[in-house]
Amino acid sequence: MSSRPEAVGEAERVELELDSSFWERVFTVAPLVLVGTREPDGGYDLAPKHLASPLWGPFFQFVCTPKHATYRNAVREGAFTVSWPRHDQVVLTSLASSPRCEGGDKPELQGLPTFAARQVDGVLLRDGYFFLECRTDRVVDEIGENSLVIGRVVAALADRAALRASEREDDELLRANPLLAYLHPGRFATIEKSQGFPFPRGFRR
Repeated sequence: MSSRPEAVGEAERVELELDSSFWERVFTVAPLVLVGTREPDGGYDLAPKHLASPLWGPFFQFVCTPKHATYRNAVREGAFTVSWPRHDQVVLTSLASSPRCEGGDKPELQGLPTFAARQVDGVLLRDGYFFLECRTDRVVDEIGENSLVIGRVVAALADRAALRASEREDDELLRANPLLAYLHPGRFATIEKSQGFPFPRGFRR
């Protein structure tokens, strides 16, 4: 799967073959969110996604395959929700990835505590710390076997205890409210310590 080591100082770089496995040769850090959508029968689905991120302005994006109900629901209904689970909700988040039964149902979802969205027809994970309600804005298909779903945020909620505030140090906030991160492939981590990023003098966003 690899070939031709290349010496660089005391380190060594290994060239990887560009097949579907090269992403699994190293760990990469990603968020872990639950994307919620409305099913054709009026029920609701929650599915974990780690290829997901904000865009500049009121937009949010996630990667999904058209083979999955999340993609079809978001396109058909024109809306989806996003919930950020807490670090101690990793088991609940994992249950949302359970396979569907022959009838298309996911019985494990009945055990997930949710509350109703306000601006779109959907649900969000109760006891999470950050929540978005989105209208499906556009879809970019044929990115290999996957698609990019982009939504416009129409509502945002956050647990007050997780909000950044000028009178509270960011590091203290993270110690009190650790974050859940997905380490692809197949691991997770709890983030409860951080340091300020060393931006150069004069840096502007």
